[in-house]
Amino acid sequence: MRKARNAASIVHQRLSRRKYLLLTLSLVLLLVLYPYVGTISQANAFLKALTSVILIAAVYAVRERRGTFLIALVLGFLAFISGWFGLILSAKEIQVAESIINPIFFAFATVAVLRSIIRGRVTDDVIYGAIAVYLLLGLTWGSTYTYLESVHPGSFQVAYTTEASGQPGFSELLYYSFVTLTTTGYGDIVPLTSQARSLAFLEAVSGVLFMAVFISRLIGALSSSKDSVRKEQDEEQTEMESGR
Repeated sequence: MRKARNAASIVHQRLSRRKYLLLTLSLVLLLVLYPYVGTISQANAFLKALTSVILIAAVYAVRERRGTFLIALVLGFLAFISGWFGLILSAKEIQVAESIINPIFFAFATVAVLRSIIRGRVTDDVIYGAIAVYLLLGLTWGSTYTYLESVHPGSFQVAYTTEASGQPGFSELLYYSFVTLTTTGYGDIVPLTSQARSLAFLEAVSGVLFMAVFISRLIGALSSSKDSVRKEQDEEQTEMESGR
């Protein structure tokens, strides 16, 4: 029993040092695989499973602060339940609830991880955290576009969609989200309503601001590190000279 506890403690410690890496890998896995799962049976269940992994990884990544962890746990649980119940029951009300809860959870997780990596010491895992924040931004806005399209059909004009209804689904709007976040703008998906356009330029601004803030954070951390090293070298040199 003691050996099992020690082994579990070691695993927990190692995962704690790589919590942002786990979140980043789960996000990358979703983004890489989602275009291809439409060609297999039970594609929706597979996508839901990938999304569930992201929910769990995001909750685990923000567990350090008790208040933040509890809020993330509640939102993640609601998103998990509504997602799977909406898939199994195909109830319109549950699907609408999922489209509301998902962007709220992803937005909260994005802010929580961003606060942590800005305040913390710059490490390899913090760099992974920055990547996770950027990917979470795209996922948050993609979920928000999906909600907007569900309550206001026709908010986006799509040149080609895989949905039988002819309206853009989550996969198209997730693609549009990252195209907007990176300010690429291919023009194959166009926001038509004022709400959709407002969200689109807010996403573009958030992507640019995040890059500016995090790069300045890295530069500041590197400068502080160099100053600390230089100070230690000066102190060592002073001690050597005083010893003589």
